[in-house]
Amino acid sequence: MFKNLWSRIKVVLTKMGLVKSIESVSDVSDLLIDDDQVKQIDMWDAAYKGNPEWIHKKWTSALNNVHSHTQKSLNMPKILSKKMASLVFSKKVNILVTPHVDGVKKDNDDDQSDNEANKFIQDTLNDNYFYNNCERYLEYMFGTGGMVMRFYIADGKVKIRFATADAFYPISQDENGVTECVIASRFVKGGKYYTLLEWHLEDDNNFIVKNELYTSVNGDSDVLGTKVPLKDVYGTSLKDESDYPKKFYTRPTFIYLKPNLANNFSYNSPLGISIFANAIDTLKQLDQAYDMLNQEMEMGRRRIIVPDTLMERGYNQHTGDMEYHMNFEERVYQGFTFDNTSGQPTSQEPKDITLPLRNKEIIETINSLLDILAAQTGFSAGTFSYSNTQGLETATGVISRNSDTYQSKSSHETILEDAFKKMCQTILELGKASNIYRGDTDVDVSINFDDSIAKDRTENANYYELITGNKPLMPRKEAIKQIFGMTNGQAQEYLDQLTKEESQGSIEDVLDNHRQDYGEDNNEDDRES
Repeated sequence: MFKNLWSRIKVVLTKMGLVKSIESVSDVSDLLIDDDQVKQIDMWDAAYKGNPEWIHKKWTSALNNVHSHTQKSLNMPKILSKKMASLVFSKKVNILVTPHVDGVKKDNDDDQSDNEANKFIQDTLNDNYFYNNCERYLEYMFGTGGMVMRFYIADGKVKIRFATADAFYPISQDENGVTECVIASRFVKGGKYYTLLEWHLEDDNNFIVKNELYTSVNGDSDVLGTKVPLKDVYGTSLKDESDYPKKFYTRPTFIYLKPNLANNFSYNSPLGISIFANAIDTLKQLDQAYDMLNQEMEMGRRRIIVPDTLMERGYNQHTGDMEYHMNFEERVYQGFTFDNTSGQPTSQEPKDITLPLRNKEIIETINSLLDILAAQTGFSAGTFSYSNTQGLETATGVISRNSDTYQSKSSHETILEDAFKKMCQTILELGKASNIYRGDTDVDVSINFDDSIAKDRTENANYYELITGNKPLMPRKEAIKQIFGMTNGQAQEYLDQLTKEESQGSIEDVLDNHRQDYGEDNNEDDRES
């Protein structure tokens, strides 16, 4: 997928003086990607899309005819990526930005969110539908090994755009990750195919973004085509080059994210790997077993052989010969000529030759492979299962903090937390330099991920009840905050309301008082009568 496109990018890189040789990507010392890594991303991408190369089979029949067969697939790469993305990120993730104050420890109260920096960040995230888009691109990240967020100003607002791993080409890196790159974005407009190359570079004084637009008429080709002016598509909204002075910006205007997994295919590469990169063999076996299960249904259908003497016959009007009539779409009954060569009398009657299905054995194999796959991809055994009645199932219960799934979730969240902090810093610096944000850029960013899936409240309650002797463990206000996700102020209002209601007595007390008053009134009426 990338070979021709990458060759064209290398030509452009050569024009910029970054590439000394274009004979092979492996010979380009300035680029942090090679042919093998491009092929791996291509393979992970195909597997995630449900079209891996291993499901396309060819076989030769006894007559030496070559046949093609596409296996049925469970499409586990998609399921694995979706599951991990939903575990690490959801709309419940809370990003809080507060002004930085040296030597002051901040309490987690509701006053922290009421500041200009946090309001600007939240408005920007909402304007860009960040929480919806981020989970989707995180799924792509886990499936293909990486993703990119880049930030820019358009229409007086900070914009956030995402790109997948197949569009990202690193140029240089330092101890903090990729510092320079090329991002290739393809789109169609007016019947033409366009490729926008975004060069994210830097010198001693500036972070630099250069844009180049290419067009082609062949959508099936990965070549860049002919270079055209940016104004043909973007008008005046996109510049050929934008400089971001380092005295105002602390980092580049892009962020590369990858799963928190060591790249065991290329130690020196800054690129990430898919969460199923080391489970390809298991995925192949799973698809093979699943295809066997489907073929078992197909080939194991009922079959009955019928003596040809019992089949309807008639004369062929063209040849005058007696022929057997049969429905060639009928797959249960098969005509058969009984040739008695033993000399012994045989019973010529229909016979059921259907073989028993092996569903149970194949499903057991699938479940064993699913447990192996879970272990290879960072999930706990039993996370995925297959049954006759429900098909493929994913565990939805509470995840123990000691489980492999929770540990993997926490590990990936470490990468996300760092990326989100950089994101907030970049958004504020862009806003400040563009005069759409007038607050401070020296801020603290805290990320609160949703850990509710890992909390078994009943188990925790029983444990704390045991170690505290059934005594209160936390103030009621703090308990209300954690249970309902409230701020300090909201929890205090809730607690005040509860205290007020309790001071008035329970509903039983109210009913008892009502009955007592009603009884006394009746007694007085009786006495008067």
